[in-house]
Amino acid sequence: MINKDFLCIKNIIKSVTKDSCPNSINFHMHSTYSDGSLSPIEIYNQALELNIDHYAITDHHSVDAYLELVKIIESDYLDSSFFPKLWTGIEITCLLKGCLVHVLGLGFDPSSKHLLPYVEHRSAIGNELLASNVVDSIHNANGIAVLAHPARYKLPFDILINEASKLNFDAVETWYNYERAPIWIPSEFICDKIFDCANSYSLLSTCGTDTHGLSLLRR
Repeated sequence: MINKDFLCIKNIIKSVTKDSCPNSINFHMHSTYSDGSLSPIEIYNQALELNIDHYAITDHHSVDAYLELVKIIESDYLDSSFFPKLWTGIEITCLLKGCLVHVLGLGFDPSSKHLLPYVEHRSAIGNELLASNVVDSIHNANGIAVLAHPARYKLPFDILINEASKLNFDAVETWYNYERAPIWIPSEFICDKIFDCANSYSLLSTCGTDTHGLSLLRR
């Protein structure tokens, strides 16, 4: 059964353009719960200062940052409508067409039993490492499955996106700063090609800074 959060985040992703990140929508960042430099509360404070509309902390194989922030936000007894919308997020390592890739899960139920193999701060093994099983697990948890930064792998992005479409991925992380420029900007030529490729398979396009450092405005 598809819940309203799934439909809501899907509509938000449909609105993403190359100009959405980093100031409006940022669906890829890391906290100290994986390999990031910012604590969850530091991410939260920056999201407030930057007036970000929607964001997700996508730690590797962990949802602890989300759970921590939800407690803090709820304990403030403040009107959440005035704050950036925090969505559940995770980054999962898996095999797609025999190539090691990363998959982002967005908007899922963090308590879902279907995600248990992927939220234990370690990479999956065996059949759980297959992209098909990762996508199914994210979908069973009412989430969106996204192929992260498709031009960073050993196989060409068009081959990986084609395979992702066959496995019912929902989206591709199209807008990404591959050059790691100090001022975040999507790499125009490659991102435009990825956008066209994703569209040819009716896949949505997301964006994110993939922040590991001290600013949500850059990687």
